[in-house]
Amino acid sequence: MLEQTQSGPRAPDDARMYLYFDYSATGALRWYVRVKRAGKKIRIREEYGTAAFDEAFDAAVDELGGERRMRRILPDQRVSDPRRYVISDLSQRGQLRYYVQLRNKLPKIRIRAEHGSDEFDRLADRAIASQVALYGDGNHEIDDARQPRAPRIEVRRTPPKPGSLRWYWTEYQKSDAWLGNLSVGEKGLKPTTRHQRVLLVEPLLYANGEKRFAALKGSVIRDEMTARTPTQAGNLLSALRGMIGWMVKEKYLDAHDDPTLGIRSGKAAASRESGGFVPWDEADMARYRAAYEVGTEARLMFDVLHYSYMRRGDAHRFGPPHVRGGRMLITTEKSNFKTVVQMKLHPELMRSISLTLTGEKVFTGKLLKGEIVPMTKEAWAAKFKKFAVLAGVNQPGKNCHGVRKARAEDAAYALCTEAQMMSMFGWTDPKMPSHYIAQANRATLGDSGQDRMFARDQSESIAKLPTQSGENGRVTFLGNRTKKAK
Repeated sequence: MLEQTQSGPRAPDDARMYLYFDYSATGALRWYVRVKRAGKKIRIREEYGTAAFDEAFDAAVDELGGERRMRRILPDQRVSDPRRYVISDLSQRGQLRYYVQLRNKLPKIRIRAEHGSDEFDRLADRAIASQVALYGDGNHEIDDARQPRAPRIEVRRTPPKPGSLRWYWTEYQKSDAWLGNLSVGEKGLKPTTRHQRVLLVEPLLYANGEKRFAALKGSVIRDEMTARTPTQAGNLLSALRGMIGWMVKEKYLDAHDDPTLGIRSGKAAASRESGGFVPWDEADMARYRAAYEVGTEARLMFDVLHYSYMRRGDAHRFGPPHVRGGRMLITTEKSNFKTVVQMKLHPELMRSISLTLTGEKVFTGKLLKGEIVPMTKEAWAAKFKKFAVLAGVNQPGKNCHGVRKARAEDAAYALCTEAQMMSMFGWTDPKMPSHYIAQANRATLGDSGQDRMFARDQSESIAKLPTQSGENGRVTFLGNRTKKAK
């Protein structure tokens, strides 16, 4: 009689894949082979443990098209790849699997080859090249694949020494300025902002955290900013100024001893130079519309962005509660839900909503058990980016915010006023609409000026044009002639 083991009535050293058993209604033990979870099963009637049973098992596996594999009694040894973009995990059965992924929340591509082989490197390089082409944002390079990952910086978790930089940072994170307390007029920081600032400041704490705060001089801050991108450097400066402002308020520091005085951020200049998010052009929008008809989820996501002009933080939660009598009314996330956007719903958006399956809380989201449920703004934006890439709109920087920028340009060219654009787009600073209006005015003024020049040129004959003079033979007016030309 077979001894019952943890995995069933098998011999302790039997680790064959695809071999299963169950019991009949009378309690009889039955063996069978199944390669696919929902596929065909083949019964083995021979006695377990005999040569005939083994032969029948091999024949059943061959008939079902399976490979003769063994179960993993122990999980595979975890071997991480030091290269950038190559990650690994262990399956439920202990199988070590490798993937290529540019960054979190982007698709992963499985590398089905032996790790360390030439075939593995070839497949990994090809996967990285395709991902950079689809999702690269200008900071990803194919050659980066063979560069080692940056070591993770660990900050001490022991209690900080009073008066040290880490002590002030720790106390700041406990303060009302960080967490918020409306009873004393402190709004605090959003959870996402707090998380971002922790990641920004921790590398600085690794090298200077145990030193006294006086050691944090302007030169140290500038060196730290130089080692980062302009955007990261500007955000680090903001994080430090937030802590220093709290220190001044709590009398830990005099305002004239602020080490950030005189330090300027290059974040705004870098943003102006790069242009930020790339606006969609008419070809992009036509390409997307051609890929997804009205009535599909992908099309409704685009229509929400295109006809409501919302940011992703508002578009992902836009739903029936925000529509009343053919009008939309929603508070913006960026203003801590204080600024209200209300206007007529665009007829095309109303048509798209009426022809698409929507949820009770949101128009677009995640389909779960036949219902549309809300998604996070990051997941919603990543889903839209996936639809855009599949439609052929795969230029780096072209995402959901690019649709909003394109519509802001359209509004400026449609001669909308600053007040109208601020109401439509949920802006509170007139500098935003004035930027787009100035761009539109520059283009339209240039066109109108050129029309005047065309009209002038057509109204004048050649005889009326100024005569040639001077050695260079140029046409010039009398007042513009040089002394030598006279």
